[in-house]
Amino acid sequence: MKKIPKCIIPALISAFIFLLAGLITGTNPYFGGVPNSGDLATQYYSFFGYLRHVLIGNFSDFSYSFSNGLGGSMAGNWGYYLLSPLNFIILLFPANQLNIAIYTIILIKIMIASSSFYYLAKRLNNNSYPIAISLGVAYSLSSYVIGYWGNLMWLDAVALLPLVILGLTKEVLQLKFSLLYILTLAIIIVANYYTGYMICFFFNSFFIYLSFLSFSSWKNLLKQIIYFGISSLSAALLSAFASVPTFYNLLENKLNYHLPAPVIDAKRNLLSIGANLLFRGNISSLPLIYIGTISIILVFAYFFNGKVALKQRIAGLLLLLFTFSGLISTKIYLLWHGGQPPIFYPYRFAFIITFTLIYLASISINHIQHLPQRTFWITNAFLICFIIYYVLIVKKVLGIPKSSLFATLIVLVISIIILNLYILEKINSKFIALLLIVDIFLNTWVTWSTTSKNVTSYNPYTEQTASLINKLPTSAKSQRLEKSFLLNNDRGESYTFNYRGVNVFSSNNDPHPSKLLGLLGLPSIGYYTYYSTGTQLTDALLGIKTYIMSNKATTVKGFSNYGLRDDLVSNKNWYKDKNNIAYKMAVFPLVFAGYSKNNLNLKSNSALLNQEKILQSLTNTKTVYFSNAITPQITSNNMLIKTSNNLISMQQIKKKKSSVIFTYQAKPNSNGYIMLDPTIMSWGKYISDASKMTINGHSFRSLSVNLQPIGIHIPENGKLILKIYWKPSILNKKIIQPNLYLLNENALFKSIQLVQSRKMAITTWKGNSISGTITLHKGQSLLTTIPYSNGWYATANGKKVKIQKYLGCFIALNLPAGKYTIQLNHKMPGFKLGIIISIFGIFVLILLKKLSSKYLQC
Repeated sequence: MKKIPKCIIPALISAFIFLLAGLITGTNPYFGGVPNSGDLATQYYSFFGYLRHVLIGNFSDFSYSFSNGLGGSMAGNWGYYLLSPLNFIILLFPANQLNIAIYTIILIKIMIASSSFYYLAKRLNNNSYPIAISLGVAYSLSSYVIGYWGNLMWLDAVALLPLVILGLTKEVLQLKFSLLYILTLAIIIVANYYTGYMICFFFNSFFIYLSFLSFSSWKNLLKQIIYFGISSLSAALLSAFASVPTFYNLLENKLNYHLPAPVIDAKRNLLSIGANLLFRGNISSLPLIYIGTISIILVFAYFFNGKVALKQRIAGLLLLLFTFSGLISTKIYLLWHGGQPPIFYPYRFAFIITFTLIYLASISINHIQHLPQRTFWITNAFLICFIIYYVLIVKKVLGIPKSSLFATLIVLVISIIILNLYILEKINSKFIALLLIVDIFLNTWVTWSTTSKNVTSYNPYTEQTASLINKLPTSAKSQRLEKSFLLNNDRGESYTFNYRGVNVFSSNNDPHPSKLLGLLGLPSIGYYTYYSTGTQLTDALLGIKTYIMSNKATTVKGFSNYGLRDDLVSNKNWYKDKNNIAYKMAVFPLVFAGYSKNNLNLKSNSALLNQEKILQSLTNTKTVYFSNAITPQITSNNMLIKTSNNLISMQQIKKKKSSVIFTYQAKPNSNGYIMLDPTIMSWGKYISDASKMTINGHSFRSLSVNLQPIGIHIPENGKLILKIYWKPSILNKKIIQPNLYLLNENALFKSIQLVQSRKMAITTWKGNSISGTITLHKGQSLLTTIPYSNGWYATANGKKVKIQKYLGCFIALNLPAGKYTIQLNHKMPGFKLGIIISIFGIFVLILLKKLSSKYLQC
């Protein structure tokens, strides 16, 4: 029987730890657990649903998808989320086990990371087998990995970085052609442009570090620079099929939208970073860089060890300081992140710090025995000082609980003792390796035990919702569809269930549609949109032909039911069961003849007025859709109330629960909207000022960002009661008065009929292609609710025409009066160019292979 290759052993140990810790903490889906890391449940399941949809043959959605919010280019999403070679594994699993498929991909990446660092440690530093195995395990399950493993698109860089370093060190710097370096770097860039950028940024300093250590002559250094440049350029050429269209997408979208940059507090970071160097080092506001206590001690020892050349120690220190540079300056922090500040998950480049630390540890372990007595005592004195620093300074700055402090110190002291025994040759390297592996397992277990479990399983929700949507008639899904509920805050469920929707969340998308929808009263800004506070006017405008409501309670963990559309209760329905009802809506067509005006002067916190302006403009009428404001009678419990200029000021009388009641009298059996202040509730219950809200006893939730319309139905008695229950911690509160506006449904229906009479007869509607016939009269334009992105081309009667934008984001064609056959097509900008460059890169690679020995080694 053949022995298991040694490089597989660290991978198996890492897999065992990952699976066992997941089983214990309930995050292992193989055994019924629910993964809860990163944006796995909130974004990536749905993105991989889209990937599967495309891979099984729906190629028309490749470049542009109507499941991407109202519609959007997919280039940035491909380049950031979906291009890892391991992603094809999802085809081995049925659609209802997508969560299992993704977990398997994550597991394999962790195993590759473990084996690749083991291989680096053996080839580069000739570490003993136990040490190399344990360092591979520590690297693959560093606090960065166990903290961010759900962000699986970053793990390719973690997994392959040691192999790229090995190719750079053992081949490129030795003036050899390195297929290992070129191919692994190309795969990293393809798999995720973001971490690929970080690694390329890091490689400049690492090349300087290596060339400094290996410097023999200026002539040799010049050759090394040439080899490094040509090899890196070859990797860039090979990856161009992914990076070029991604770059075009970034220029159009992400690089034109600027988020506020965080202020990096260098003093606090430097005083507290020690916490994340030690056991339980999982403080998310700092870089996640824990690699095992023994490994960190070895890094400290490296700089005091006279057996390591002074030149090498100075170079190592400068390299390490470079990787930590993002902790001391906002500008450098932004530079590490490609100029864009992360919204969540700060210090995303920390995997490079992690690599550098464990790389130095692997060098240090080879020189740690037979230390001179003076070095031995200096190293231990420093470790004692570090313990004092941790206890007196780090604990105070971060407020670390005593239980955590005690556990950290126990592991630190044991590690110091074991390492000293190894230095004195009382034990062998197997004890060091065992301690490091146990340390990593315990840290993984403890970290996941304290992680929030506020998510619920991918199934049975996914199967039930897919079944519900499949029960709808085809005509109910012929335009856009939305619903009042979602799981785990995932605004991309249109990908999962393959329908055309509105909800969206991706930092690679064009922010202009979100801005418009925010002005229409939706919780929508920047990269995301919730269609939770739509009105019958936004339904009509955006073509929401079906809206699904659920009566399931939000008490189910991870399940959100906003329940805000009582304005639809008079509508007919497509489908109804005991839990759900799918309402049928009369709406505008996707493409129609209308009147385009771009100077509508839409204003924030004027959602209903903005909606009215847009419909009046498109129909060229002065139709009034909403009544004048109906103000409520206000009463309260444990609150003093003052009103002034449409603002309500509240002051708590006693520190206990309080509530405010708004009572409205309006026309019975009518529908309308209460305009609700956005500060009452937020994304999570724990950060909301209100604990609960009801309308006539019906509980609902609102979100932040914009003054939002809440759909209501006036009962037979004409009385409507809005109740807001404040948390006891809310002592003072000021909100915009929640006035009621009734909807003129007859006027809206006439407008819809008018626009329907001007619709384009659609013959084709795919992700990248829309065609049909339409008649335009004088003064009319062809209007759509298709968000424009670079890559759209239009022809009218076979002739290419220029695409215009109206409302800042939608496709429009300004054409003379007449009958037209229209064709709209989308091609991913830069994709063809990228493929050509990549093919050229393959020829360059072949040529370099043939010529390297003859010309570049002279």
